[in-house]
Amino acid sequence: MNNTDKASFFSAQMNRDDLSKPAILGNGRSCTYGEMYRGINGLARKLSEMGVKKGSHVALWGYNSANWLIAFFAIVQAGGTAVLLNYSIGLRDAAELLSLTDTDFLLCSDNAETRKDLAAMLSLAALAGIPADHCLDIRPSALDLAKAFENESETADVPAGADAGDTAFIIFTSGTTSGPKAVQVSQRALSFDANALIGNIGAHGGPSVCVAAPLFHILGLLLSYAYLCRGAAVCLPASYKPEVLLREIDDHHISDMTAVGAVYLALAEANGFEEKAVPNLRICMIAGGMSTPVQMMRLELQYANAVFINMYGLSEAAPVSMVNPDDMVEKRAQTVGRVIDALDVRISDGKGGFLQVGEVGEVMVRGDCLMNGYYSVPDDLQPIDGQGWLHTGDFGYFDTENYLHLSGRMKDVIIRGGENISPSEIENALTQLKDVREAKVMGAPHPIYGESVEACITLLDSCADFDPERLRACLQDMLPRFKIPSHIFLYEHFPLNVNGKLDQRALHADLLNRLLALEVNKELAGGVTVFYIVVKNSDYAIVPVTLLINKLALSIGYSKRRAMSMRLAVEEMLTERIMDAYSAAGDIRVKIMLMPEWLQVSFSDNGVEYFIDKRRNTSMSAQIILDAVDNFHTDYHSGKPVYCMDFLYEGEVDIRKFLMKSRRKADAL
Repeated sequence: MNNTDKASFFSAQMNRDDLSKPAILGNGRSCTYGEMYRGINGLARKLSEMGVKKGSHVALWGYNSANWLIAFFAIVQAGGTAVLLNYSIGLRDAAELLSLTDTDFLLCSDNAETRKDLAAMLSLAALAGIPADHCLDIRPSALDLAKAFENESETADVPAGADAGDTAFIIFTSGTTSGPKAVQVSQRALSFDANALIGNIGAHGGPSVCVAAPLFHILGLLLSYAYLCRGAAVCLPASYKPEVLLREIDDHHISDMTAVGAVYLALAEANGFEEKAVPNLRICMIAGGMSTPVQMMRLELQYANAVFINMYGLSEAAPVSMVNPDDMVEKRAQTVGRVIDALDVRISDGKGGFLQVGEVGEVMVRGDCLMNGYYSVPDDLQPIDGQGWLHTGDFGYFDTENYLHLSGRMKDVIIRGGENISPSEIENALTQLKDVREAKVMGAPHPIYGESVEACITLLDSCADFDPERLRACLQDMLPRFKIPSHIFLYEHFPLNVNGKLDQRALHADLLNRLLALEVNKELAGGVTVFYIVVKNSDYAIVPVTLLINKLALSIGYSKRRAMSMRLAVEEMLTERIMDAYSAAGDIRVKIMLMPEWLQVSFSDNGVEYFIDKRRNTSMSAQIILDAVDNFHTDYHSGKPVYCMDFLYEGEVDIRKFLMKSRRKADAL
């Protein structure tokens, strides 16, 4: 297609050779190319009647389905810009994104919110300020777009109202490390990407593809469009659960597949994989989740008849590079391939120049694959500079054969004691160790080195012994000492976002909590003083003590009655000591400490020896305390008495969690 033509990109490039061929499959439904085109043209006309025109922003909110794809193409056919919403997003978050993108219309299919409330579409519209007559329910149960416009011509395209370079759709970055951004993608960019992908796969591509990735994500949308351009069938499974994928692959004899690494790993471990997936799959395209060469080479062995295609791209530019199916497995596993034809990719030195072969720097991209920029972001904050270079934020280098190697994200680099450390190097080393399935390495604050190196792993065999010190010892022969993780934490599974990609923010938060728990354990071993007060013998300064005891007891989980008993016991003892027993005694020191398994309240003074224990009830105070707490004992330090009460926990209350929660609140203040 001529880049300057005013034309609908799908009508110019998608298959029209045999309109009776299946176009979209999955979830118990199917439609032919003829039905798809009639649905697109019919819905485009309806949208035009609703007021959609060039520049209109039309939100599309729903699970993967034939209706979703038809609606997407219809929005662009009518001249609008499709705003693609995450199907799992909540109403308020969705409303914020629609307000951010100045969205005028809303098409709503099945999604997480409509499953809870069928009126979710109108609720979202009200929150976002979209009129009800600008909304359309396209749930398959309400409107089957492949059948709704049977009298429409499959060749009568509605004249497109947008130039090829205008924004065709807005896609939101997944926000695994920061808030989502609204990426504007043109018809030209998507067509360029699809042509590049088709050209790279060549004759290896089969007659069908299973798209196990959300259509609101660039990977799922691009692969669906590219295969429709090839005249292939696109299978959209209802979910990415292994049993669902195996059923679709087996029922439709799916030849190709696209998914993130975690989906492939889970599928290979499912019952029926050898019988249903291995005989069918020939091409497996992977992006946004395969972190190490070892993982990919393992998959090549498990998917015995398939070739894995690694690629590199971003929502802002996809794809940038790809391996070729004919490449040696080492290249396909260890690199992200060669740069797509007609793209200019360089490695920046960070000073306005470019680096040579083998030198690591930021990957820079220029060409027709680039986005039109982030919506509603000032020019000075856009990642595309004045020379047209997209600053990807990824570290990488070229080898002597022009294959691109990625070294990690700039923002992920760990700076330990002034040393820049690439997490991917350590991840590669970890996944080469026996039993390690996945590895993610991140930095954490450190009081001496600035950052520490921390690792999270999953195991190939859930029953395998986990010995973090053994793993750290194995790494000593593979990595310099300063790159060896301070701690290695075991996970059953890493948290994933709705795209099937690692949710790095969630994993990092959990990692920090685990590190905090370790630090708390160390401190608790010797006791952590949370309260210390000197009560003058002549004062009645007992209220601060008793109020704190009451508050701590309730926070830890005691009932109100028991907390009051504790408070009264302490109040009785302090009152007795101040008023009656020791008028000549020195100051009373009250200290409350958090210990590994209990809350300890201690009393001491410089006066005459006085003690209470379980064997001698010498006062009313002792009897009250013995009735209220689990243990009461006396100890001596430097020949002076210390009176202690140990409030042992009831039930499953965990003092570590209480302390961590208290610290987070204190930090927030």
